[in-house]
Amino acid sequence: MIVALALAALAGCSGTKEVEKPAAGVDETLRKYEAGFKPSDYDPEPKGRSIHSGLVSGDTPDSSATEPEVPSSLELVSGFRVQLVATTSIDEANAKKVEAEASFPGEWVYVEYDPPTYKVRAGNFQSRVDADRFAKLASSKGFQEAWAVPERVYKQPPPPPKPTPAPEETK
Repeated sequence: MIVALALAALAGCSGTKEVEKPAAGVDETLRKYEAGFKPSDYDPEPKGRSIHSGLVSGDTPDSSATEPEVPSSLELVSGFRVQLVATTSIDEANAKKVEAEASFPGEWVYVEYDPPTYKVRAGNFQSRVDADRFAKLASSKGFQEAWAVPERVYKQPPPPPKPTPAPEETK
């Protein structure tokens, strides 16, 4: 009896208004559009924005041509990077990246964007001890905010690219 009452109550809750159907041609047009729609055509990845090459969206596409492509076969493992600077200015982040590349020519330097902050990070350390050692070195070279950050890193990265030359100021 209780089940019958529950079913009757649920049946009475359904709407009685009929749903309007679109015009005959609209349904077919929509089906054709959806079949050929590719979202990637409307949201391509901007050129020059790759954390693997250390580039950010402000870099020119030509500058990425001088840096080696990171092979996709590189294995990512849990590890650490050293965060050198965190700033909301992309210009300051790029300047610090150039400074870090000059100070540490044997390490990869990355600029990562985590809204609203640009983070300049260096290294692919598999142990915290190595990352902390590098953070102390970075601190002694003027990067006072340096600290080890857990992150996925490359197990065997290729040699880092040549340091980016500092942009010359025009007078």
